[in-house]
Amino acid sequence: MTTVPQSWQSVWEDSIKHSSLNHGRNSLSERERLNMIAEVSLRNNGDRLYHTDPKKKADLETELNRLRRFINKGSSVLDIGAGYGRVAIPLSKEVEKMTVVEPAHPFMNRLKEDARQEDATNIEFRELLWSDFHLQEKYDLVYSSWSPAVGNPAALMKMHEASRGYCALELGATPQQKQEFFGQVYPFVTGENFRPTGNYLNILTTLYEHGIYANLEIREYESEIKHESMERTLSSWKALLEYYANTNGKTEALLREFYRSRMNSDGTYTTSIKGASCMLWWKV
Repeated sequence: MTTVPQSWQSVWEDSIKHSSLNHGRNSLSERERLNMIAEVSLRNNGDRLYHTDPKKKADLETELNRLRRFINKGSSVLDIGAGYGRVAIPLSKEVEKMTVVEPAHPFMNRLKEDARQEDATNIEFRELLWSDFHLQEKYDLVYSSWSPAVGNPAALMKMHEASRGYCALELGATPQQKQEFFGQVYPFVTGENFRPTGNYLNILTTLYEHGIYANLEIREYESEIKHESMERTLSSWKALLEYYANTNGKTEALLREFYRSRMNSDGTYTTSIKGASCMLWWKV
């Protein structure tokens, strides 16, 4: 009996099927979940975004330099999952046209306000899921930066289809299970290991299977995060947990227990982060 080898794309699809994302999902829609996470993120971070944090400003400049290789003053650019415009707004000042796709209403409101303040008048705003965005033109650069929008083979190939020049993806290269929330908080609260939907290798091999030979660039990082208060941290953790499953009073009690067991004498909580990020890019 001849065994048919499993395709790289089907390996990724199997990871998605058996992931924590598709196990115990609550009744919220995808946009409702994204709105919830965006609202908590903006409430907890506020002005401590890339505008004022020196470390984040330096990281942003590194990321922008990676993308500047693919654009010029006459370029049209598409940002998939733009968030609050961390990359889109500064990059829009270096191209002719920027289109942003962002489904979370709190992020889109912040993006529009920051664009107005920065006089970024060449941005087209599309408050949609990437899956609901209708392609009407092709762009010189299509990119997605630290967004879950390009999280399955169909979304990836749609991204490729949208470009007439280059595509670029910025994402984590370190396994999610090595991150504090997914590797420690999630198992502590749910009683099971976190199962990811895939990683950058699934993207790389799926592209390869479609005859697309992407470039891979890895960048290591090391930093420290200080959680200023239990309540602020718990609201972030709860929002992330609710993206995957229902939460209740017992959930919050377990989160408080996890935080208390690790907090400093002044009520703060410090965690060290060491890992790697990557950029995948290819010419169409």
